[in-house]
Amino acid sequence: MSPAFVATYVIAAYFVGSIPFGWLTARTLGGIDIRQHGSGNIGATNVGRVMGLKYFFLVFLLDMLKGFLPTLGISSNVGKIPFESLTPLAAHGPILVAAAAIVGHNFPVYLKFKGGKGVATSLGAVLALDPPSAGFALFVFVVIVGLTRWVSAASLAATTAFLMSHFASTEEPFGRFEWGTSSLMIGLWAMMIWRHRANLKRIVNGTEPKVGRKK
Repeated sequence: MSPAFVATYVIAAYFVGSIPFGWLTARTLGGIDIRQHGSGNIGATNVGRVMGLKYFFLVFLLDMLKGFLPTLGISSNVGKIPFESLTPLAAHGPILVAAAAIVGHNFPVYLKFKGGKGVATSLGAVLALDPPSAGFALFVFVVIVGLTRWVSAASLAATTAFLMSHFASTEEPFGRFEWGTSSLMIGLWAMMIWRHRANLKRIVNGTEPKVGRKK
């Protein structure tokens, strides 16, 4: 797997990740600019608050796929290379593509680099990298959303669940071929906490909006 191939895949993943499905959904199905409603965020949570729960699930799925499909695509190519022949670049190609898709969602070129918080796109990316841990995280996310309707709380709980599961199931999380994945997971966890710091404050104060309540 050549450096040019990996670089092309990474760039393509960024542009795919930049597709603002929340903005497009609100514009085409609701006739509104979602950036001027609710919290102003283009992610699934704000779309769900403004337009209704079914639109939350639609945007969440689309945002998840733009992280999942590029990462799965390059992972499939890496999987065709014999393990003993893998170079560090090839081994970490999926990590670079996953990160590019997530960065694209958070800083989309199509909307002047003002995007969402990357929850769904991150879930899609890690689903391609570590399916069992991602499946557990998705289960935690759905349960917490169902119980509280707080997507922010569910996102943080799911990210923590994934991190714990990934490290518990990886024999050498910082070995030659795993350190990139492990570093990305820690970075995603830290980013989620940082990007949701205002949400955490509102949860403590009891003022955090709940998804599914149309405004």
